[in-house]
Amino acid sequence: MNKEEMTVLAALVADQVVKKLKGVRNLSEAEYVDANEAARILGVSANYLRQVKDRYPHIKAGDQKQGRIMFRRDALLNEFK
Repeated sequence: MNKEEMTVLAALVADQVVKKLKGVRNLSEAEYVDANEAARILGVSANYLRQVKDRYPHIKAGDQKQGRIMFRRDALLNEFK
C-alpha cells in the first residue's frame, strides 16, 4: 500500500470512528423504533419503558448527552412469542 492509499484509508477510518464516538449510526427504520413506538408495542407508557430500558436491546442515537433511545423492534416483538 502506497502513502496516498494509506492516507485515504486513514481518512475513511477516522470518519467511521468519529461517527461511532458521536453516536451517529445508520439506523434502519425497520430495525429500530423510538421509545414512544416501543412503548406502544409493549403496551406500557414511554416513561415506564425509559425506566426499564436495560431489559431490552437499545442504543442511544445522536451526539448529545441525552440522545434518543432507540429499541430493536424484533426484540420487542419477541416478548409476545
